[in-house]
Amino acid sequence: MNTPPRQLRESLAEYRSGWSLPQPFYTDPEIFALDRKHIWGKYWLYAGVVSEIPKPGDYFIYALGPDSVVIIRGDKGEVYAHHNSCRHRGSLVCLEERGHATTLVCPYHQWVFQKNGSLHTARLMPKDFDKKSHGLKPVHVQVVEGVIFISLSDNPPAFDKVAEDYARFLKPFRFESSKVALRERFELNTNWKLITENFRECYHCGPVHPEYCRAVIGANLTEAVDPTLNERMPEWADRGLETRNVQFEGSSFHLAVRYPLRPGVESYSLDGKAVSIPMGDHKDHNAGVTGLCMYPNFWMDAVSDYAWTMRVTPVAATRCIVDVMWLVDGKAVEGVDYDPKRVAEFWQITGGQDWDLCVNNLKGVQTSGYVPGPYSPGEVDLVKFADWYIDRMREVVTAEVIA
Repeated sequence: MNTPPRQLRESLAEYRSGWSLPQPFYTDPEIFALDRKHIWGKYWLYAGVVSEIPKPGDYFIYALGPDSVVIIRGDKGEVYAHHNSCRHRGSLVCLEERGHATTLVCPYHQWVFQKNGSLHTARLMPKDFDKKSHGLKPVHVQVVEGVIFISLSDNPPAFDKVAEDYARFLKPFRFESSKVALRERFELNTNWKLITENFRECYHCGPVHPEYCRAVIGANLTEAVDPTLNERMPEWADRGLETRNVQFEGSSFHLAVRYPLRPGVESYSLDGKAVSIPMGDHKDHNAGVTGLCMYPNFWMDAVSDYAWTMRVTPVAATRCIVDVMWLVDGKAVEGVDYDPKRVAEFWQITGGQDWDLCVNNLKGVQTSGYVPGPYSPGEVDLVKFADWYIDRMREVVTAEVIA
């Protein structure tokens, strides 16, 4: 029988629903290790999109702490995910973050694996060596309308409801044939939960995000969004766009919503004008915003002409990597239909503002003067997240005691 860390038990006892988390949940290495094991090692994680690996043999690596996952396109268009660890003596097989490989060859002793992970050849091994038992260890993978999710767990949570809900919102964008306009990576000295909290409330939007508030009606929390929303919803429904929003409820871990831009605003851009041709099945620039979120690492905001995705990866209790990607229609021609700088500038500014907030938030949380504070009425989604997280940590106590 294992004894859960005292710090976890004490912090759980201190937690009050409707208030920010006790300090150790943001700073303590032992609690972070439990986060990694019981949340990041269990739940579904956004990895990327299939248009990043358009041809058989194209691959990319998703590194999550010590774990390294190869995501590769199969010969028939399948998407496979494998642990990036040779079944001989454990060497990394793929050393580059992105690349192309007809077969996956371990650089140490030249064991050769097929795209599906099966062992093809193992040089100089005995004739009776069982190759079938030594393929790359698979990682659970799900592809929803061109968006790739993986789970490091042997028994991940059910994904059917997520796939069904997300497919309804994602299909019009045709991400399977989209084009990457730009990628950026940020290394932030903050806790992953502070990033989640920041992106689940707009209490800060009015003072901090003037560009965002000029684009999204109601973002400043001082004006009613319902009149515009009620006007747009029938229009969107008539065009076959999904309007049945999915909210976080109880133990659920995904959200999907559609909400309006301000009248006259066509896209997430500094001047409100479109920055590319409509994506996929969209015929104009009047689809509002499709917003997706999945705990613990996925955010997407997509307008008619481009999508912005955010992948959060924790490195330590007080450090994260944030990968941001902008996607446009696969037929869009750079320099003709879009300028990558113009596509990216809105979220470069807005995201930059958020990175500063999250880093400063941790600095304040780390001080000896920090005590949990009450969430405002505009932060109701933070209550949902904090309660969800605390419930997962209570499950940890039970699991650690039984183990």
